[in-house]
Formats: sequence, C-alpha cells, structure tokens
Amino acid sequence: MVTPNSPKPNRFSRLANGSRRAAPLIAAITLGVIAAGLGWYYLKTSEREIQANLESEAERLRTDVVVPVQNIPAGTALLPEMVAKRSVPSAYVHADVLTPDMIDAFLGRQLSVDISAGKPLLANFFVTPRKLFSEELEAGVRAVTIPVDEVSTISGMLRAGDHIDFLFIADKDGGTQAEDAIVVPLLQDVVVRATGQITSEQFSELRKRPDIANTVDPYRQRSYTTVTVGLPPVDAQRLILAQKLGKIVAALRNADDRQKLDTGTNAQQLASYIDSFRPQRPPVRTVPSRTPAVVEYIVGGSGVKTQMQTPLAALLGAAAVPGANVPAPQAPAVAGSY
Repeated sequence: MVTPNSPKPNRFSRLANGSRRAAPLIAAITLGVIAAGLGWYYLKTSEREIQANLESEAERLRTDVVVPVQNIPAGTALLPEMVAKRSVPSAYVHADVLTPDMIDAFLGRQLSVDISAGKPLLANFFVTPRKLFSEELEAGVRAVTIPVDEVSTISGMLRAGDHIDFLFIADKDGGTQAEDAIVVPLLQDVVVRATGQITSEQFSELRKRPDIANTVDPYRQRSYTTVTVGLPPVDAQRLILAQKLGKIVAALRNADDRQKLDTGTNAQQLASYIDSFRPQRPPVRTVPSRTPAVVEYIVGGSGVKTQMQTPLAALLGAAAVPGANVPAPQAPAVAGSY
C-alpha cells in the first residue's frame, strides 16, 4: 500500500515490471519463428528426396528413340545416315515418337517440317504418302470414269463424295424422230468417288488444311472433264453400254435422300403434259366440196356426145337472178355429116 511517506517508484522499476509482463509474448513469437523455419526446412528436404526418387526411377525406365544427327530442312527425304539411336527416359517419350524398329517404314519419305539435330523424330513430321485410288475401293466395287460437260457436272459444282442419279436419254425403239426420245433413270444414289483426279479422301483432306477456311471452296479454280464413280460390276456394265447408246446426264441429290424413281418419261407424254396447259379451241367445221353438175348433148345423127362447158348449177343459179348475164353455151364440135 502506498502511503504518503513511502518512496515513489523510479523509471527503472517500471521498465523491469513491463519486461516481466512481455517475456511470455516474446518467447511465443520466437518459438513460432523457429517452428516455421523447421517446417520449411522439412518440406524442402522432403521435396528433394521425392524428386531424386522420381529421377532415379525415370533413369531406370528408358526407351530407345530415333534422332537426327544433323539439321534436316523440310522437304528432304530421310536417309539412314541422317539418323541415330538414342536412349531417353520413358516418362518423356512422345506417343508418336519413332523407335528403331519403326524407322524402316519412314526412310525415303519427305519431311514436312524443319528438324533440329538431336530432336526425336515423330510420325507427324513426315508428308502423308498419297493413297492409291484402288485402296479406296471396297471389295466387289468397280471404278468407272465417264466424260462430263458443264451440264453433267451441275455447272461445275459436283464434288467428290456427292450422291447423284444417272438419267439416260435415248431414242425409243431405235427411232430417229424427236417424238421417239425417252428419259429413264439408269442408276440412282451413286456416290461420286472422284472428279478429275481429286478423290473423295483428298477432298476431305483439302477441307482440313489450316490455310483453307471452312467458307472457302477448295475446288475454286479447279476444272475437270471426267467423273469417276464406284459401282457393282453389273451396274458398271450398264453405265458403259449406255454411253454408247445415248446420252447420260447426272442429277445431284441430297446425301440423305434415299428416294427411288421407278418411271421414265417419253416425248409423247411430255407433249401431252404441255398440251394440257394450252387453251382449248373450238373445232373448225369443213364443208365437203361438190362436183359441179353437167349436161350431156347429143348432136346430129352420128351419135357423137359432148359436154356443156358451163355447169348446169351455175346456169340455174344465174337464171334465178333477174338481169343476170348468163354465158351462152359454146357450140359443140360435130363429127360426121347431116
């Protein structure tokens, strides 16, 4: 208890009392810093141990790959002396990497990109070899090529992969007149395998090229004069024979349309259809012609007969009109004596 007579506490005693009260807080902060440092050290040590274990495991699992021994520019054909074998950790091997047992299939093929020395070769580094057209045909299918014009190619808009119908135009019964012509469906829902030298697979590849937009037609500035279709052998024979017997026109259809046409049209049916739109005219009445009547005269006793030059019907008609000038009959020729 402080009394008026007791001594006043000095400044040093007050500081000592404050230090005693702050000592637990300082000790707690110090211990926290030490714990944080020990934790960081433990985590870094564990990380290095895990990384070392992974690296040692990766080193144990290795794969042999093929790498070029020199820089190879794009367009160069790969030769055996340009490559070598190198062992790399399996964890870093690309899925398309070439291994020594695969390299023989790629020797002689051209590279599509520049390759640096030591970089593992990938299968997509090479130009895709052009597939033979015969390899695109299924078993039992025959490819038939026919010449086409601007009409048969739908003004040049026919593309490989389209579905078309072949319409056959011929003279009925071998006639030569226009009314003998007939149009019949020859083959229907036929897939176009190639236009010119562009096959359906090549056309698909053109559409996938990054330098060609989806809105751009890769057929632009490309012309063709032939169309190739794949047909069963019997239909192929029909198409070849039809080219000799008449004219063939290709009709484009939707790829999802499977409707079949079972009838044809001849010239007479077309004429009847056109006549059905013409206005009907009343029939024209015709008056049959009449043979003018004549009168026979017998002159003299010789029995010679002659005919009157003016028809009797004209004379009778003229006589019925007052003042009509009736021509006098000419004197008949007389043979013999009276």
